[in-house]
Amino acid sequence: MAEEGDAIGLNKRSHIRFAVFSFFTFPLAIIPLLYFLVRERGLSRGDYATLQSVYYFAMVALELPTGWLADRIGRKIPLILGPCFFSAGFFLMFVATDYQSFAIAELLQGTGHALLSGTPSALLYETLLAEGRRDQYLRLESSMSMWRTLGTALSFLAGGLIGTIFGLPAVALATSFFCLFGVLAALGLRETVGRQPRSVKIQRPNGGTTGRILAVFRNSQVRWLFILYILLFFLLRFGFHTNQPWLEEAKKKGPLFVGGLYFSFAFVALPFTKLAPRISGRFGEVRTLLWLPVLMALSFLGLSIETSALLIPLFFLQQVSFGLHWPLVQSYANHRIPSRDRALALSSLSFAARLTFAIVFPLVFQDGHGIRGIFFWVAIVALGLSLIALFLAPGNSDEMQFAGEEL
Repeated sequence: MAEEGDAIGLNKRSHIRFAVFSFFTFPLAIIPLLYFLVRERGLSRGDYATLQSVYYFAMVALELPTGWLADRIGRKIPLILGPCFFSAGFFLMFVATDYQSFAIAELLQGTGHALLSGTPSALLYETLLAEGRRDQYLRLESSMSMWRTLGTALSFLAGGLIGTIFGLPAVALATSFFCLFGVLAALGLRETVGRQPRSVKIQRPNGGTTGRILAVFRNSQVRWLFILYILLFFLLRFGFHTNQPWLEEAKKKGPLFVGGLYFSFAFVALPFTKLAPRISGRFGEVRTLLWLPVLMALSFLGLSIETSALLIPLFFLQQVSFGLHWPLVQSYANHRIPSRDRALALSSLSFAARLTFAIVFPLVFQDGHGIRGIFFWVAIVALGLSLIALFLAPGNSDEMQFAGEEL
């Protein structure tokens, strides 16, 4: 049992290590300005869309191998390598002058993100599981998400300032440097491997990796999350990658304005990340998760009216879903996935969501299509799919449905 003064769920030193790593996980200062950097280098809106697909296809190709690797060699090595690939990719963006160079940069970044996908959450969860504090995971994941969001937000603001003073390429160079702090933070992490009870014999599925994945997804609640997360991920990424072109049409594209705006987005998301356990407890996990794609769709409907600065507040509505989705999805999944397959299963969720986005985004966001019309039809389709998800929704049971897992 945890002592009264240790209710946070981790000892102080471990908590600080996780918080520092979370802060430096995604210091991606150039991302809010990437569309403008690509256009400045002579590439089209369609080129930008396909570059994002290159990034997500790279993640798709490596999600399962890196998840399998993290389950086999431990969580720490992938967490060290991820920021290294990020740094290399952003440095290449600094010098890139053509589509091919940008594409290679996106491949490197996709590799880095794949290494970081699911693994930090798996390490946090297993640390708590080993300490007998699994029930505190959602609160701790929310806290780590807050640190991650704060680090990203400050990098966005720094990117806006650097871009205004030194130009957009300098932001890419600075981002490469910022990512190296993630390497140092990862070196400070410690792995704790929980032990299964000797009296419980775990039934291991046959069929290797495929058999393990199929065993995890026999749980109907995991299957439902799998489908809902694909929809939610697409909407979140679609909003993030199309806000910049929308701002361009609204004649608001200065680096400081854009960096400051994305900085404010993150700060609006922060309290919702913190409140995720309370909101989930009040309305239930399933109901809360169902509202996240609906809120995104409603914001797109509003943005389809006009490209006017008066509608910028609708961007802030999207931050509710941004702030809530990570801790809620991770908590819902982690409570229903066995430890030995946790990183692989979380990578499978990310794999499917990113593959869908990589395929669909360039088809939707093409040159010559009016951005308002794109927003409208994405919103309508999203609302229809959300309604289907409502009818398919499972109950709110929080049972661990795998033998050998301690509650």
